[in-house]
Parts: sequence; structure tokens; C-alpha cells
Amino acid sequence: MERRIKFIHGLTICVIIVFALSQVYWLLSRYRLALQEREDELFAAIVAVAEQDVQARRTITPKSPEEKVRREYYTQKYMESMPDSTLKLNLTIVFGESDFRMNLDSFDSIRPDSAQTFHFELKTDSPIPDAQTDRAIELFKVNHNCPFAVEGLDSLLCQQNIVAQEIEVDSLQDSLQWEPALKRHTSLLRPRIIVTYPFDILQRQVVRIETDIALSPLFQSMIYTLAASLLLSFFLIFCLVYQILTIRKQRHIEAIRQEFLHTMIHELKRPISTLKMCVSFMGNERMMQDRESKQKILNSSHNELDNLTSYFSKLRDITFSDSTEIPLVKSCFALRGLMEECISKQNIPSDKEVRMEIVAEDDLEIRADRMHLANIICNLLENAIKYSRETVTIRIDYRMREDGMVQISVADNGIGIAKADQRYVFDKFYRSESAKDKAIPGIGLGLSYVKLLVEAHGGRISLDSTEGDGTTFTIIIPQRDGED
Repeated sequence: MERRIKFIHGLTICVIIVFALSQVYWLLSRYRLALQEREDELFAAIVAVAEQDVQARRTITPKSPEEKVRREYYTQKYMESMPDSTLKLNLTIVFGESDFRMNLDSFDSIRPDSAQTFHFELKTDSPIPDAQTDRAIELFKVNHNCPFAVEGLDSLLCQQNIVAQEIEVDSLQDSLQWEPALKRHTSLLRPRIIVTYPFDILQRQVVRIETDIALSPLFQSMIYTLAASLLLSFFLIFCLVYQILTIRKQRHIEAIRQEFLHTMIHELKRPISTLKMCVSFMGNERMMQDRESKQKILNSSHNELDNLTSYFSKLRDITFSDSTEIPLVKSCFALRGLMEECISKQNIPSDKEVRMEIVAEDDLEIRADRMHLANIICNLLENAIKYSRETVTIRIDYRMREDGMVQISVADNGIGIAKADQRYVFDKFYRSESAKDKAIPGIGLGLSYVKLLVEAHGGRISLDSTEGDGTTFTIIIPQRDGED
């Protein structure tokens, strides 16, 4: 069974780890997908703004008087095969005036001095579609008529709420770029894209636009997915952890039960053996004639019967689920007389020297359940004797506080309680490892029983202990009306 429980624990922990990692991977993949979608949207928006800039520059009217004459554009293009199996696209673009068009029949004709001629040779591995060539010529003519300006593009981007961290014009050296290009993010935490837009393909002129991607819209788009994933993950992990804790608690309860049974059997053997010996003694008429021996046997019988009664009383009261369920029979009585009675009931081991004294000088009359309060004091005195060295001094003090509470303290100079054990000493069936190692008898109910009876009176109990220097238990019981 122990091996099976360990296997379940290990398997559950592995499932939690695998599930957590899978959730992280899934969320990361979902985040990457949302980031890619946002990049595509931003890329499309920037390209649209660049096209808007081209359209705006296309409609600009020349300002100088020399340029007010309507211009006509003549273009000649043909493909030529090269020895290295590549193709060469030859483009000739002539800018002229309106009357020049009427007199010009071919590119080989004589051109007036006002005409401007541009010749381009473009190498390519495959034929260039006419649509791309026409677009390149159109962009060249627009840029020739109205040169590209960074400020104009930046203004249009701001109108679309796109903040560009950097806009840079660059010239390509060895290649042509026919279409806008997108360079995606290189960081998941601070994503930034670079859009390259060719505003003059024939002259290899491009503009690079760098812009950051805001993360808040991404998280807003993923908010429901994140919430559902986190909630489901938390619930599943909680269930698995709760299962482990429940199994561990059951194991702990089972261990306590086994230990309690063994300790209880061991504790009951001693009084039963003593009573059995007493019965055997009483059956011997010759030994019954010895009055001294007879009295010792009777005293031993009474002591062991008192121990059995105490054990059974503890077991009975400890079964109550709440301290308020314990029936109390309150009466007024002198506290000093109760303390002296509890001291006289203690069974002092022959191998110990025990000194018990009442420190309080005056007597005090209180109202409480006398029998239960006697059980409280007797348990504390018994523990002080049990958990001590060969010589121990126990000091009992009591007083009436100004707030109407009776304060009773039982202090000893015994072995003390370790710091790690102090938070558990009032738990049912708890016994420290040092007590087990020293084979000190007990069933782990004494202090939990004391706390239960104190709380039944509406009071509280606390301890102050230093390992090796002794322990002081302090009990506070209310006396005013309505507090008991």
C-alpha cells in the first residue's frame, strides 16, 4: 500500500508538471498566433498608408512656371536574353512636353532639348510580368514628379494612429524589390516589425518603417482564452494537490490511529496487570493478614483505577466535536484547596525527586466546574513530572486579574518543549519524537484534553517553553457574568 501511494503521488506530480508545461506551450503558441495576426494587420495598414502617400504625390500639381506645361511620358521596354541564361529588361522612359508627343513617332527620332530620357537595364531569372513593370514605371514617374518625403509618410501614419519609431530611406545595391516586405518580431516581450516599401523600384529606392507592437490589444483579444485556461488549470491543479493532501492526511490519520492503539494497549496493560496482581493477593489469606502489605495493594488498586477512570474520561470528552458540547456543572469553590488536592493525587516515581509548591499566598474563590478544573490541573502536574529530569520543581500560581479573569499558571524546570513541537502540542494524539525516543508513557491526549476543557469554560490556554529550561502553562478562565 505504501508503495502504491508513493506511485500515485509521483504520477500526480508528473501529471501536474506535464499539464502546466502543455498549458504554457499552448498559451505561448496562441500568443504567437495572435502576435502574427497583429503583425499582418499592422503590415497591411502601413502598406495602405504608403499607397496613400503615392496617390497623394501623384495628384500634386507642379508649382514652378516651367513645370506647368503638361508632361507626356513615353516608355519603351523589351526583353533580351543574356549568355548566362538570364534575361535583361531594357526600359527607356522619355519625359517631354505636349507638343513633343505629336511630333514624335519613335524613340529613335530626334528629341528636343527639353526632353528627359532615363534608361534602365534590369537583370532577372524569369520574365517580369507586365503588371509589375507598369507599376515600377508608375512609381518612378510619381517619384520623379514629386520626390518622396519622410515627413509626409510619417504624417499619414500618425493619422492612422501608427507610431513609427524610425523611418529611413535606403538604396538597394544588388537587388530589386518589387513588393513590400515584412520582417517579423525578434522578441516576444518587446515585439517590433520592420516594413520595407519600394517607393521607386527602378532606382532601387526603399523606405524602412520600424514600429513597436502594443501588447495590450493582444492581451485583450486573448483575455477570455487566458481566463478560461487559467481557471481550468487552477481548478485541475487544485484537485490534484487536494487529492495528494487528502491521501497524506489519511495516511497521517492512519499512522496516528495505529500509534494510538499500540500506546493505549501498552498503557492499559500496566493497570490491568496491577489489578490482576491485587486480585491474586486478595485471594491469599496469609498475605491478607499483613495489614501494611494489604494497605499498599489497596492503594495501588485505587491509583490504577483512577488512571483507568482518567483515560476513559479523556476518551469520552475528546469525542465531542465542539467544546461547547461538554456538559459543565459549575459551582463556587476555594482554588487553593483544589490545588492541594491535585498535588496530593500525584503519583511520584521512585526514581525522581519532585517538589510542588503553591506560590500564591492568598486563597481565591472561583466559579467553574470543579471536577474538570481538577482534571486540568492534574494533567498539567502529571506532564510536568513525566517530562522532567531526576529533580524537578513545580510552581503553581493563581490570581484574579483586573479584567475579571482568573489566571492560573503551572511552571516547571523540566526538559522543555522544542520550538518545532510547540505548535502541535495541543493536537489530538500528537507526541513529540523526543518523548517517543525516551520511551515516556502517554497516549497524546493530555494537552488536547486540557485545551478542550479550558475552552469549554470559555477560557484559553497558552505556553511559554524553552528547550532544556522548562515550561510554563497559563490558563485564563472568565468569571464575570456572561463570560462563562
